[in-house]
Amino acid sequence: MPDENSAEIEKRKESVLKFVKEKKEWAIYLILAFITFVGVWIRTLNINGLKDITTNSWTLGPDLDPFLFLRWAKYIIENGSLMAIDVMRYVPLGYYTAGEMKLLSYMIAWFYKVVSTFSKNIDITYASIIFPVFMFGLTTIAFFLFAREIFYKEKDLIKNIIALFATAFFVVVPSLISRTIAGIPEKESAAFFFIFMAFYFFMKSYRTKNLKISLIFAGLSGIFTAGMALIWGGVDYLFLSMGITFLIAFILGKVKER
Repeated sequence: MPDENSAEIEKRKESVLKFVKEKKEWAIYLILAFITFVGVWIRTLNINGLKDITTNSWTLGPDLDPFLFLRWAKYIIENGSLMAIDVMRYVPLGYYTAGEMKLLSYMIAWFYKVVSTFSKNIDITYASIIFPVFMFGLTTIAFFLFAREIFYKEKDLIKNIIALFATAFFVVVPSLISRTIAGIPEKESAAFFFIFMAFYFFMKSYRTKNLKISLIFAGLSGIFTAGMALIWGGVDYLFLSMGITFLIAFILGKVKER
């Protein structure tokens, strides 16, 4: 009996190893899913503390701007679009809302409409609370793709491992947690997703030799760049990074010609 059990165990080990070798991509994505789960879990540990015991309702975290974005999102849901002049800002003249990056409020409103179809108990405030966590989950995947693309010259296994390690560090960076935690629907919570996707498609476009495919990737990079510009003024980092990349490539090209 022991010999039979040992043989069965060895047989199962071989099956598992064979599966891992044949399905390497599955293993990579399972690890990525686990890293994403950890990052999301960390950012939801504070949710119970966002319950207002005096009103038995949800409230946002201790930050000012998110309350503005929540108020605008409520207005969008009730009226279909954002007001042109916000009379609650810069009284008595009001504030011209086109001067603010207002895509974030629309994204919160759209997110609420989607999640409320699955549960009628979710209100707009709770949707705003979990919105930054949801966006961070997407950002984690975007960062992994971008990190892997940087090392595109490496073998598939190597670049995937590098990207996984980078992503694992990324999800626990303290300064990032405060801007992507539950209850703080700040601009950065959505902007980080757009910036990494813009970088990812920029890299894809830059190294793709097929002109048509390169233009498609460039167009996608432009779309995500525009999305970020409608959310956060940090879009300047994108323009600066891409400009420096082109400059370095141009200089290196001239050096090679000589």
